[in-house]
Amino acid sequence: MKILTLNIGSSTVKYAVFEGDGLELIEKKTLAICHPEQGEGSSLSLKRDSSVALLLQNDMMSIFKNLSKPDVIIHRIVHGGDKFIKPTLLTDEALNELEKFLPFAPLHQPHNLNGVRVLQNLFEGVPQYGCFDTAFHTGHDDVHSTFAIPSDLRVKGLKRYGFHGLSYDWISRQISAPRMIVAHLGSGASLCAMLNGKSIDSTMGLTALDGLPMATRSGSIDAGLILFLSQHLKYSPEQIEKILYFESGLKGLSGISGDIKTLLSSPDPRAKFAIDYFTFKTAQHIAMMAVSLGGLDGLVFTGGIGENAESIRTEILNHLSFLPAFETHAIKTNEEKMMAMQVQEVLGHA
Repeated sequence: MKILTLNIGSSTVKYAVFEGDGLELIEKKTLAICHPEQGEGSSLSLKRDSSVALLLQNDMMSIFKNLSKPDVIIHRIVHGGDKFIKPTLLTDEALNELEKFLPFAPLHQPHNLNGVRVLQNLFEGVPQYGCFDTAFHTGHDDVHSTFAIPSDLRVKGLKRYGFHGLSYDWISRQISAPRMIVAHLGSGASLCAMLNGKSIDSTMGLTALDGLPMATRSGSIDAGLILFLSQHLKYSPEQIEKILYFESGLKGLSGISGDIKTLLSSPDPRAKFAIDYFTFKTAQHIAMMAVSLGGLDGLVFTGGIGENAESIRTEILNHLSFLPAFETHAIKTNEEKMMAMQVQEVLGHA
């Protein structure tokens, strides 16, 4: 069996080709996404999707020119809600259901689903499965998943879901500690509190905007600020969305860039402030996750920043030096292989 995995993130497109029950890697590539600078709202999404579609068409034609077409295609899909809690065959009905979550993951969901449609045209008849970032967090206790809002809103599915589940699932299979916090730090950033390998709490919520400050996303913010922007400064919903998703986080704090490498190499004091803010807020949230666990036995860093930026890890740990001793690790995540493993398990090949 030849498996193609596709992971369309907020800043990259990653794909891999695996073969056989042992999932031998025969091709892997990461492509940078061209982000349009002009326009907002739907025009941004359309330009981005056209860019991604062209990338995929060119690369898939190049790769599979000398290979037989894949037997199975697997997509990382960010939001599966309460319904999609295991790898699922992406029928037209499933895609229509998944479109309901577009407002909750505007940086990812439209582009995840667009990737399915692009590959439907490229590889007609090949079954496509979705693996969901929210699925790993299924089963959180109500105290961790509930918003303090009226019940008529809660029954509409407005709750905390949590994301980066494929990454967390991978880490949970690489290392174990009774009370472990995993910090997935990249362009998107979140924490997961795991008790004996099972997610019990996460910093992200209904959307992938909550929790830690990120490259261009604000992280946790006073809801009253949103009301002020709307009611008093007369910002439109589209303008507010653009600010919170594309102009905030490290980019907004520094006024320079959302890229951690750029900030670490910059002598500008604004860059240092953005980094100091990020490390401090990450440590604060780690302490919060430790409360959910009732203590901390291990802390794992993963994601592009977590795996590679030793100075960032050091600063975070300095803020946590008051805690009792715990193990720390930096482990490379592998969302692509995790998707292949999950679908193997569903299909009974593992």
